[in-house]
Amino acid sequence: MEKIVLNAELRGVGRHAVRELRREERVPAVVYGADVQAQAISVNAKELQKALHQVGTGLMTLQIAGQGPVQVLPREVQRHPVRHNFLHVDFQAVSMTEKLRVHVPIVHEGEAPAIKANGDLVLVRNLDTVEIECLPGDIPNHLVADLTKLKSQDDELFVRDLVVPAGVKVLTPADHLIFSLTMSRAGVLEEAAAEAPSAEVEVVAKGKAAKEGAEEEAEKK
Repeated sequence: MEKIVLNAELRGVGRHAVRELRREERVPAVVYGADVQAQAISVNAKELQKALHQVGTGLMTLQIAGQGPVQVLPREVQRHPVRHNFLHVDFQAVSMTEKLRVHVPIVHEGEAPAIKANGDLVLVRNLDTVEIECLPGDIPNHLVADLTKLKSQDDELFVRDLVVPAGVKVLTPADHLIFSLTMSRAGVLEEAAAEAPSAEVEVVAKGKAAKEGAEEEAEKK
């Protein structure tokens, strides 16, 4: 796994200091955790964006100016609700010899044969992340769900079907559903329209039989 290094600097605290940092396109942050004294730091916004894109919730090296490197996980990333720029980040320092519990995203690969065979089917996602336990150095960026196993409309993918690398234990229950297939709205309407004529014929036939029965009863009288 590629080593991702994010440079950081110690910073002042307070509203004015934070405002000045953001003007300089830097993001206020804190680092805390194993064998590290909690410190207020700042990182470059563009470098942070790049690092998070590469590791997701995984491991990165935080290089604080004037100090040694620290292995950290991004634990809480706050963004502006409208502009979506970074507001604050928490970094948790970790021990490389102690296992951690973290959530990692699920991505899908391949194409479902059932969808290729029937264009009215659509993929339904039921789960975005799973909880895992492993050493910090073994944290994957994501786990993969193989869509090629969805060969019919009734097929489903569960947590037990994920591709899990060595050294990683999945804690989310194995029977939790991840992906399933369903008919699109257009497909449902088309199917209903196809069934409508036969249903109409059946209603007409029943009506005709009832009418004939009534006529026979009238003749007997």
